[in-house]
Amino acid sequence: MTAHLTKIDVARRQLSTAVCLLFDGGDVVSVYSLAANAWEVIDTLCVRAGVDGISGQTKEHLAPGKSLKFDYVNSPYRNFFKHADRDPDAVLEEIPDSEVDSLIFLAVEDYMRLMNKSPVEFQVFQLWYLALHVEKVADGSLGKIIDAVNSTFSNIRELPRASRISFARSVLEGALNDQSLLADPRTEVSISMRCSGRHYLSRSELGRCTSRLGMISSK
Repeated sequence: MTAHLTKIDVARRQLSTAVCLLFDGGDVVSVYSLAANAWEVIDTLCVRAGVDGISGQTKEHLAPGKSLKFDYVNSPYRNFFKHADRDPDAVLEEIPDSEVDSLIFLAVEDYMRLMNKSPVEFQVFQLWYLALHVEKVADGSLGKIIDAVNSTFSNIRELPRASRISFARSVLEGALNDQSLLADPRTEVSISMRCSGRHYLSRSELGRCTSRLGMISSK
């Protein structure tokens, strides 16, 4: 029987791969490209469904005449990664980590609001990002977020980038083995990740971390 793909299937799979690559220290060009593809589909579906996504809220605060898609997501990085017809000899500075993280967050947060469920990697990324950017959390959700952050990603803002990524990767590996989390109806099937030679959290640490994960809304 032939399998069929929907637009949201494709977006979920590309975004899941982007998160997994990021937390495994993968190439940021690939991460950004996958995340941008997923974001565009998710944003369009949110608009069509009338979902109040974080991308929609972001658009309201852009300078007049500016487009989130064309002036921020596509330009300069996505266009540079996709095309060479007009500027085959062009050179671009390496994409900042902050640009990659922010784009994934837009896509992850909008996906959660659109679907009311998500893969484990989205849930871990959402909490990891908010742990690093608590100022982005609405006042009404701050207490809930702070509790989850302190339980799962305590003191992560004091760590260098590489350690932040390693921390997230350990939490994700534990969450992917948490049967109660996987059985939650708000959790979708995740892309399997298997990496060798890495340090993961102990069983007791995993229990403390994954007990705080779930569909935490930042709005």
